Amino acid sequence: MTRCDTLSGDFKIFQPENGQRYSTDDLLTAWLAIKSVSDDPPARFLDLGSGLASVPMIVLWKFPDLSGTGIEIRPNRYELAAKSLEINGLTKRFSILHGDLRELALDEKFDLVTSTPPYYQSTEGPLSENDDKAAARFELNGSIDDYFKTAAKHLSKNGVFITVYPYTYNKRVYDAAKNCGMFINSRVDFIPKAGKPALISIFSASFSEKETVAETLTMRDDTGNHTAEYNNARILCGFKPKK
Repeated sequence: MTRCDTLSGDFKIFQPENGQRYSTDDLLTAWLAIKSVSDDPPARFLDLGSGLASVPMIVLWKFPDLSGTGIEIRPNRYELAAKSLEINGLTKRFSILHGDLRELALDEKFDLVTSTPPYYQSTEGPLSENDDKAAARFELNGSIDDYFKTAAKHLSKNGVFITVYPYTYNKRVYDAAKNCGMFINSRVDFIPKAGKPALISIFSASFSEKETVAETLTMRDDTGNHTAEYNNARILCGFKPKK
């Protein structure tokens, strides 16, 4: 069963009622991508493992002149993404390919590449009985190394690659970047509630070696209310603030 929800602004997104839907991880990935290129928005961007196309659509909402390409391996996710792009009038601005990102070889370099890869190796927990959830959470169709390899192959000399990964496994991201001749330039550690440990980190990587700028973003304060910094991130991406 499929549902249609609001995304950025008046954009709509089709997603499964019981499967993996778009998440805070997608919002924050798009947020860091927007922040990273806001001073000089690119003409084109690439999204790897597009899923429901939530990250691309948020970025497309923010930059009306932007166009791009994505790739998604799972047929049902690809079909829902294509349906969402169509209902939002984005098919001329963004094309989504049905295929394996590990085999992607486009004759184009991009100033911005985005991705929200799965977080866990297959041995790091029980697989969900729901195929969508299992593939979204576990590296069944490519590891963080594969995402970096494909990003590096398609990233322009001065481009940025934005991705997200569990805070606990940050070292995997740094190692994947190093193996591709890339550097982590900034990292935002996402804290679900003040006083709690970081849950995920969002990374900005490039071919330029710079000292990593590490920041935090907290969703809720110690009273349980959403913080101003989190609501500002939502507003930047076209979402309404939360109380």
